[in-house]
Amino acid sequence: MAEFKYAYKDMTERAQKIAEAEGLGLMMLHDDFDNPNWKRGEPIVGVLTFTNEILPSPEPKPPARDYDAEIDALKARIEKLEKNARFRY
Repeated sequence: MAEFKYAYKDMTERAQKIAEAEGLGLMMLHDDFDNPNWKRGEPIVGVLTFTNEILPSPEPKPPARDYDAEIDALKARIEKLEKNARFRY
């Protein structure tokens, strides 16, 4: 795994550095912009850290449930139970 660091001096340059790095297939690990002397309104200065390591893909999400179909099936089951219950008495 290799790490690449890019310094930036404002948010515009930060966005450009991110676009360049992502264009090279790099993934961001850190965005260190915590300057103890920073004051509101000043440009944000920091260092971006990227890696060329390819992380495993996340597991796919299960398919979305079709709640309408499940409700319809439950209603049909209830109707069938009610119909059968009427003839038992």
